This record gives sequence, C-alpha cells and structure tokens, in this order.
Amino acid sequence: MGEQTPKQVVIVGGSLGGLFIGIVFTRLGHNVTILERTSADVLRDQGAGISVSPCLTAIYESIKALGTSGAPVIDFFTEYDRTGFPYYDGRCKDKSFRFLKRDGSVKQDLKTPLLLGTCSWDLLYNVLRANFDGGYEMGYVPAAGKREGDGETRYLDGVRFTGVRDLGDDLIRIEYEGLDGEKKTLDANLLIGADGPSSTVRKLMLPKSERKWAGYVAWRGNVKESEISRETLDIMGENVTFFYLKGGHILHYKIPGYHGTLKEGDRMCNIVWYHNVDESGLQRILTDSCGQLHKFSLGAGMIRPQVREEQRKISEAILTKPMNEIFQKMEQPFIQAVTDNLTTKAVFMGGKVLIVGDAVAGLRPHTTGGLSQGAMHALFLKSVFEKDATMSLEEWERRVIGFATTASKIGVDFGTLSQFGDHPQAE
Repeated sequence: MGEQTPKQVVIVGGSLGGLFIGIVFTRLGHNVTILERTSADVLRDQGAGISVSPCLTAIYESIKALGTSGAPVIDFFTEYDRTGFPYYDGRCKDKSFRFLKRDGSVKQDLKTPLLLGTCSWDLLYNVLRANFDGGYEMGYVPAAGKREGDGETRYLDGVRFTGVRDLGDDLIRIEYEGLDGEKKTLDANLLIGADGPSSTVRKLMLPKSERKWAGYVAWRGNVKESEISRETLDIMGENVTFFYLKGGHILHYKIPGYHGTLKEGDRMCNIVWYHNVDESGLQRILTDSCGQLHKFSLGAGMIRPQVREEQRKISEAILTKPMNEIFQKMEQPFIQAVTDNLTTKAVFMGGKVLIVGDAVAGLRPHTTGGLSQGAMHALFLKSVFEKDATMSLEEWERRVIGFATTASKIGVDFGTLSQFGDHPQAE
C-alpha cells in the first residue's frame, strides 16, 4: 500500500490511542490533523493510573501471538519516543500480585513473569504530545522536535466531529464544528476514528453498534504516597495489590506523581474499586453536583457530597484496612461505568475510514489491555502504510478484530467471576 505521496490524515480523538496513530503516520511522512472534542486545559493533569503492559497472561499471550513482544506500548516507545523522558515506573518488575485478607494482612503473593509497569494517563499524554506536535505548550515534557521526512501535524481541541462524505477517487470530506457551533470541513485521504468506546465514527459507519453497561462501576483516584501511613505502605510494597470480596474487588498500585516524578514519597497511591450497583443506583451516582445525569462517567470534582459520603461509609464497612485508608484520603475520586462494546468491522469506505482502539473494542479495565490494544493497532498500521508495506489492510483488520473478540471475552469472563461469581480469592 505504501505510496510515497504524503496522505492527508484526519484522526478523530486526541487521547492516547489517537496520539499513537498520529505519531506513526507523521513519522511515515504523512500530514496529520487530530480533532479532539475536549479542550486542552481539561486534559491537563489527569492522574488516572494505567498499566503500560498487560497484567493478564491470556491477554499477553494473545498479543504476542500476533507477532509482537506481548507489550506493544513498550515496543511503541522504544521505536518512536524522541524525548527520553521516563514514562513509567518499573519498580513493580519481578514483584508480585499481592492478595490481602479482610484484616489487612497478606493472604498470598503470586510471582509473575510479566512486566508490571505503571504510569499515569497525564504523563503518557504529555510524552505523546511532545512526540506528536514537537512540544506541548502547557506540558512539562521537553519538545521532541521535528526531523527531516516527518509530516506536518495539527492538534485541534474543543472541536466535535460530525460527519464524513465520500468524494470519490482518494478523497473524503470531514465535517466538524467548534464550541461556538461554527461548521467547518477538511478534505483528506484517510479518516481514523480513535474516539473511544462511544465512537461517533463507529456510529456513523455501524449505526446499530452499541455500548452496554456491565452492571458495575469503578471508583478511581489516588493519594500522594507521603500522605499514607507507613503501615499501609509496607503492606502494599511495590506490588499490584488486590482485595476481593463478594460482589466486587479493589486493587492498588503506585504511579508517577505530579509532572511524572518517580521520587519516593511523591509518587501516587492509585486505587480502582469495582463495585456493583443496579440501574437506579448508577443513575444516582452519575448525577453530578449540578443535577445533570452523565451516561458513563463522572469526573473528578463532580461527585455529589452525599454520594461521596455514602461510599466512604461502605468502604469503612467492607474494605480491608489498607485499601480503606487510601479511599478515605482520596480528595478527588472519579467514577467510570464498566461497559462493553465490540465491532466486527474496522475498515469502511473502501479503506478510507478506519476505527481503532476502544472504538473497535472497549476492553474491560481488568484486562489491562486497552492501552496495549491502541499501541498495537498503531504499530500494525505502520506495516500497512509504510513505503515497503508488509501487511495488507485486510490482514490488519483480521488481526484487529480477532484480538478484540478474544480480549473482550477474557474481560467479560473475568468481570463475571470477580463481580458476580465466587472468586477464589474472595474473603
């Protein structure tokens, strides 16, 4: 496929998945415009924890079987990062999955051969922005700079993608609008939807595709390491630590702190608490402090005080002491409904429109596979669009859909066992 003439590529979605794709195409010499709905100031300092490699052996093996090392995020940064900025905390390497008893003592340590590299969303975003557009003016990662042969880049935030029209030949017209409602268009050769599990691009291509709630939510947040008691820090160690109970589980791992610091004491203790709720409960907790109902998530600072206090009481009653301490001390938690979406196609309009990452399959967070999926899609697209292409677009789609189907089932099975079944580690 690898034509030498630079393509005009438009990517809908400027989060991590869209930036993976954008960096690949601009390094191939193509001109890339990213359209991101959220304004840049809102994207700053998002402290959510994230894993740079799969923590489930089944996910790791499924990725490795497709011809990667099994850790495509690491592969991506090894090949494409020009900043040299440390982007993850690898101190969990050669450590364990630790399981706690209800009394807070260690129940079991399970050694794993997998890399347990942890990061924050904000740090990855800043490193990727520095690589994509040569420096993020509100970021803290030094500019990577452009090199000969790189394509042109634009990152437009605060804009909403609204449609695409086929103009024939090799052209399509992308329609979008700004926050002021002004309608605009861009002509391009390729549109890539990296706009997440509620993808607008996917909905236009596959109107019947759905994103479905799985029956539980994730309470997420973090606390500065120095604010946690020595007793709790000693119990957690440098492990990924779990506590399972009937109807849910919670996990903890440490992530880089403010502006990516890895200094001990300044890192963040990050927790994710998977908690079952019914439909009415979901609507209640996703109604913000202004009375507005949100469909799938509620950001930091938007949770109503009474909802936060109710969850504090539940934490006090059912969580193990170390996990409860961290949850009680979180100042700005946020909530995400756990959902599923899976498509059977990723290529449309004769190859002029693609969808990638969570738009193809919104993997449940238990899989720790969502970020790896996005990086893998980008690396495979290099093989399709580089000058001496080694992969067809048809083969790319086959691999993408095959992995998505496998990983989605793994996530659903894991969630069914941990949230609604009898997990062997449950207290």
